[in-house]
Amino acid sequence: MNTILFQPLKIKNRIIPNRFVAQGMEGNDGEAGGIPSERTLNRYRELARGNWGALVVEAISVTDTSIARVNGLILNKKNLEGFKRLIDVYKKENKEGLILFQLTHSGEQSGSFSDRTCLCKPKDGYRYLSTDEIERIKDNFVAAGLLAEEAGADGIDFKLCHGYLGAELLRPCNIRSDKWGGSFENRTRLMREGTGELKALLKSKDFIIGSRLSFFEGIRGGCGAAGPDEILEDIGEMLDVVRLMNTLGMDYVNVSAGIPALTGAITRPTEPSKYLALHHLRYTRTVKDLVQKEKLNLKVIGSAYSSHREGSLAVMEEMLTKEYTDLCGFGRQIFADPLTPKKIQNGEKVNWCLLCSGCTRLMIAQHNDGCIVYNDYYKEEIKHLK
Repeated sequence: MNTILFQPLKIKNRIIPNRFVAQGMEGNDGEAGGIPSERTLNRYRELARGNWGALVVEAISVTDTSIARVNGLILNKKNLEGFKRLIDVYKKENKEGLILFQLTHSGEQSGSFSDRTCLCKPKDGYRYLSTDEIERIKDNFVAAGLLAEEAGADGIDFKLCHGYLGAELLRPCNIRSDKWGGSFENRTRLMREGTGELKALLKSKDFIIGSRLSFFEGIRGGCGAAGPDEILEDIGEMLDVVRLMNTLGMDYVNVSAGIPALTGAITRPTEPSKYLALHHLRYTRTVKDLVQKEKLNLKVIGSAYSSHREGSLAVMEEMLTKEYTDLCGFGRQIFADPLTPKKIQNGEKVNWCLLCSGCTRLMIAQHNDGCIVYNDYYKEEIKHLK
C-alpha cells in the first residue's frame, strides 16, 4: 500500500516511517511504585509489532505523590531500569518507529488515593500548591526528561492537556498572584523554563520535544476560552502557545481538546457524539495553517481519529493530502487493534474501535485498561465492575 499514509516524514533529524501515531493510553497496569509490569511490556511489544510510525507512552508521572491511576507509571531513578526494558522490548520489534515518553503531573486529576492538588484557586478536598512546590514540579519534569533520554526514548511530550497540571497552569482562569499565574508569560512558565533547562542538559541534539495541548477544554475559563470567566471558545491564545513552542525550539504540537473527566465527549467522541471529532480536525487544520503561514518549525499531530472508525483512513488521506496535518493520532484504536498500521499495509482485516467506552469504564474504575470487545482479558475485567 503506497499512499501518503505510509510516506515517511522527517522530524528534527529523525525519520518517522509512516503517518500513524499511537497516542498515550493509560493501561493502569504498572507494578507497585510505577514500574512497567510484564503486562505493560506485553502491551507495548504488541504495539511495536503494529509498526506505528510513532508511539507515545501513556501519561508517565514525574512524581509518586500525585497520580491519576493507582497502577500508573512513574519515571524516577528507582524505576529507570524498568523503562529501559520497555524501550528494549519496543525497539526489538520496531526499530524504525519513534517512541516518546509523555510526562505529566496529574494535579486535579489525581486519584483520591494520592495527593490531590489544585493551583488556580483553593478547592475543597484538594491541596493548594505553593509557589515553591510548583517550582519543584518543574524541576521534576526536567529530571524525568533526562531520565527518558537515559532510558533510550526518542523524545518526550510535555503533557499540557486533558485537565492535568500542565493544562491547569495554561488556563485563563489561572489568576494566581505569583510567578505561575495571571499573565501569559507566567502561565506558560512551566513550558518555557522546563524546555529551556531540559534542552541545555540533554546529551543528544536529536532528542525530540513536543507537547499535547487541549485547544478547547469546554469549561469556564479553561484552555481555549475567551477569558478567565468566559465559556465561549477563542483559541487565539492557544495559537500563541504554539508560537511559543516554536520559539523554544520544540519539534511538534499534538492537537487535542477537552478534559476526559469533565468534558469527555469533546476529547473522545462516542457514537452519539461522533461529529464532535470534526472540531479536532478544525483545530488541527487551524494549527497547520499557522505553521505554514508563519513558517514555524513544528510538525502537527492531529487527534481523535479513532472516532471515525473504519472511515478513519479516508479522513487521514484527506487531511494529509490537503496538508491540514502531518501525522494522525489514534487513542482507543490502539486498544482495539494494536496491529492497525501493519494490517492496513498488508490488506488484512482491522478490528475497528466501536466507541463503546468500555475501556473508559475500566479506567474510571481503576482496573487494568484495554479493549472489552476484542481482548478476552479485558472482557473478564469489565465483568468485575460494580
